Amino acid sequence: MADKGMLLVMIDVPAEHEAELNRWYDEEHFPERMACDGILNGRRMSAVEGGPNYLAYYDLTSPAVLQAPAYQKVATRTPWTTRVSRNFTRSMRSVYVEIRPEVVNGSRKTGTGLLLVAIDVAPEHEPELHRWYDEEHVRERMAIPGFLRVRRFQALEGGPKFLALYDIESPDVLETPEYKYWSGPGTTDFTKRIRVHFNPILRNVYRQIRASDSWL
Repeated sequence: MADKGMLLVMIDVPAEHEAELNRWYDEEHFPERMACDGILNGRRMSAVEGGPNYLAYYDLTSPAVLQAPAYQKVATRTPWTTRVSRNFTRSMRSVYVEIRPEVVNGSRKTGTGLLLVAIDVAPEHEPELHRWYDEEHVRERMAIPGFLRVRRFQALEGGPKFLALYDIESPDVLETPEYKYWSGPGTTDFTKRIRVHFNPILRNVYRQIRASDSWL
């Protein structure tokens, strides 16, 4: 598998600055990134549960794209970027590399929802974490109606270290009896054993607000 990358950015701004943040993304920041060589596609989301409230992530042909001259040129702050960033009350920027092939349930890869789970575990528990994902958890989640795709990443910059992104038809999938069963009374012994080692865990639910034309 090629070492595909992802740039993940999460931002909070006060309510009175949200309109400008969205206009900046729509008119300047997002189009700049989409025109950059090596950025395959991009997507913006707003939080339904958890935070920060705004998420943008960009699929990369490789994490090395972020060191290339084309990206370094667009990464230079514009006056508008400088002005908008002063209003960030919380900002998280992480660079990830894909560590497992994507798992897709059918031909459709994305809906309007996204479940993001990012965790750290102590190094001695990392093999068990990967075994849990590979042997049980991914298969369990992808059997739930409305789960379309799962991808797993490891941080090169920022964190938490391990990231799982679940594309779902809509955030409403997480309110279905099937999901509530497997995340509640159906929780397996393996899940109970591994999750006590999660430190920290970031679990957010997002709804799509914009995607690039190339997004699947």
